[in-house]
Amino acid sequence: MFKYIDCIDAGSPYCPCELASKGECIICSQLHGKEFCDCLNWKGTCIYQEFLWNGCKSKKIREFKKFKIEKREYFREDILKLDIKVNKELSRDLNNIGAFVFLKNEKDAEFFSTPISILNSDIETDIITVVIKREGIKSKALFECEDEILVKGPYFNGIQGQKYLNELKNNSCLILSRGIASAPAVLAAKKLKINKNEVYVFLDRGRSRQNFSKPYFLSLGCIVEDVSFLNTDGELKYEYKKQIEQLIKKWNFKTVLSAGSDDFHEKVINFIYGIDKYINFATVNNSTMCCGEGICGSCIIKGRNNVKIRACKQQYNPKEVFLRGI
Repeated sequence: MFKYIDCIDAGSPYCPCELASKGECIICSQLHGKEFCDCLNWKGTCIYQEFLWNGCKSKKIREFKKFKIEKREYFREDILKLDIKVNKELSRDLNNIGAFVFLKNEKDAEFFSTPISILNSDIETDIITVVIKREGIKSKALFECEDEILVKGPYFNGIQGQKYLNELKNNSCLILSRGIASAPAVLAAKKLKINKNEVYVFLDRGRSRQNFSKPYFLSLGCIVEDVSFLNTDGELKYEYKKQIEQLIKKWNFKTVLSAGSDDFHEKVINFIYGIDKYINFATVNNSTMCCGEGICGSCIIKGRNNVKIRACKQQYNPKEVFLRGI
């Protein structure tokens, strides 16, 4: 009921990938060591045939390229917004739901690369906008970039449950967002509005002085309400639970996007599922990522029946991971 499997790179210029060459393809049964053709999700092209045509090896890999930083802006001493001038191809690729890149300071080694979601990609100016929160050594190194930065991409798995957002047309979506996780929610809202959906946003600024994403949501024509979701016990406040319930009944939302921590996802999904079991969920992807190609295993999480999910490439239904008691 809750389970589906998809690979975000399937059928793209990056498919088949290194997983296929090592017999671990997420989609193709034959490239997973089985004898029969039983692909999990047809994307209009045969991954196995592409693998054979490519000399039984993976296709092109993403590589770091140096780009100019056009603007730096601090929202807080530990939150920095960067506008980066990239090439036309990359700006177009990153203008999609769930898009992210790996960023790195040129002077640092490869293992300093850090996955960062795209807040906005302007395909007219070829400027991508990202927001970085300084939490550790790798993100701290990005704060030291003044004029140029290394960018590797595009990657597309920054939001789980993308099918529910992509399929939504002439309908309505509720976005519940908290803190820096609102960055990927902006790009999702952009696509939702293009598909003529009404978008209602509850926006919690977290510990920041301001909601940096609010002007973006408003410019897209979203309805935005400033909130403070959690009480002193870290639970959803009664007043917002009541308001969310009323909005669900009034707007008949088909999909809810949770943009926050995994703990926030769990609270939101279990509460809303108790109101309407038929609502679909999408969630910002908070998995730890190092390689972004499903190889290193740092992104692996557990789904139903403890099935391993390579969350950097594999799409899953958020209910499968965050809904309790199923």
